[in-house]
Amino acid sequence: MDREHYMDGLLKGASAFTIWGLLPLYWKLVSAINPYEIFAQRVVWSFVFVGLILVYKGRIATFCKVIASPKQWIQILLPSFFISVNWLVYIWSVNNGYVIETSLGYYINPLVLTLFGSLFFKERLTGLQKIGIGFAAVGVVLKTVMYGSVPVIALVLAISFAVYGLLKKKSNLDSLTGLGFETLVVGIPSFAYLIWAESGGHGIVGNLQPTFWLLIALSGIVTAIPLLLYAEGTKKLPLNVVGFLQYIAPTIGLILGIFVFKEPFDFKSLSAFLLIWVGLVFFSYSQYKLLSAR
Repeated sequence: MDREHYMDGLLKGASAFTIWGLLPLYWKLVSAINPYEIFAQRVVWSFVFVGLILVYKGRIATFCKVIASPKQWIQILLPSFFISVNWLVYIWSVNNGYVIETSLGYYINPLVLTLFGSLFFKERLTGLQKIGIGFAAVGVVLKTVMYGSVPVIALVLAISFAVYGLLKKKSNLDSLTGLGFETLVVGIPSFAYLIWAESGGHGIVGNLQPTFWLLIALSGIVTAIPLLLYAEGTKKLPLNVVGFLQYIAPTIGLILGIFVFKEPFDFKSLSAFLLIWVGLVFFSYSQYKLLSAR
């Protein structure tokens, strides 16, 4: 893997996770509707946004050929399912006061990604990377134990997104076509749900200002852009590197949870997160050494 290829993947991956880290601010803005409707709106508007990009790039004919293949439908069902679970649980958690627990989930996720990288792609870790993962693992276990119960939200988010990353790594579709296909698959039932909500008087019409449509339409952009960046970055980087880049998003989420949304965060919780950050320092230094050697 050459330096330019690696750096491009690194930039795209870091950008995706930065945007994801800031997303709780947006989900709070649209919390006037319930999380299930936010999810459905997100999927539908994402498909619209991706569709416009496909038309602009002159790739709509190719996209139509892909979705005409029964084999491709079978292959896209699993990633569509896992990203849907991740989106819905995340939106619900943010708008119900669990931003810090979502950050825990995304701190656990790199460990799962690293395991997948070892199992499915035979990726080897350097000594510094192993030390970094060790610190992060201890921090995650400590934080999990302090819950006093299984942190279901965190585990669902971690596993669903890790499986999605693995499936994207194995996908033979380009990033734009894959995302368009995924949002189409989930968009069909989502659109039906929105019609039901609006016809039953539970939606936006008659309950909120018409300008809210513009605000919720942005969900397509804030969803599609980081997913496209993530898909491209994943294809150009080892899964263990993608895993540690993900620490960007939960760190931003943690800061928002503490200082913006005022969720409880005591010293014991801080000690667990500090261990995770020490692990990140080791891994970041290992990446610096790898880049310097190229």
